[in-house]
Amino acid sequence: MGAGPVISGPPAIATKPDVVREPELGEAAADPKPSGRASKTPLSEIHPTLLHLGQTVRRSRKAKGLTQMQLAQRCGFNSAAIFMVEAGRQNMTIKSLMAIAAALELEVGDLFPRTTPRTSAKLTEVADTIGDVKGRVVMQLQMLDRLAVELREEAGTVG
Repeated sequence: MGAGPVISGPPAIATKPDVVREPELGEAAADPKPSGRASKTPLSEIHPTLLHLGQTVRRSRKAKGLTQMQLAQRCGFNSAAIFMVEAGRQNMTIKSLMAIAAALELEVGDLFPRTTPRTSAKLTEVADTIGDVKGRVVMQLQMLDRLAVELREEAGTVG
């Protein structure tokens, strides 16, 4: 096996004998007593970048028709490592991310969001500020329109 992460834990949820279904993102494993720390991490505590990374890996893997086991084999990992990455619960090394990206025929940068949560929050703040300023400008323009009407009316009665 390669130098990738080795993680214990169930990579899939059994639904029927010989039929295995992959758990949805953030879904707990079928085992009623979670054994690993990662399975106890609430979704609200998972870093947004890791969550995005996991969603990207899952989406790309499925688009290529690969199972978690097949992707793990291509990367030199065990399937639990891919399960943990896709769940957003595994912080991978750059070397491991390079292996995943190569196996999925992606660039490493494709695994990450285009904006960080901090950048996203800042952009939202700027957009909100622009909206507030626009509202004030619109009110001032309406006041100027009313003033122009009043001045025209007054000019018509004076002349």
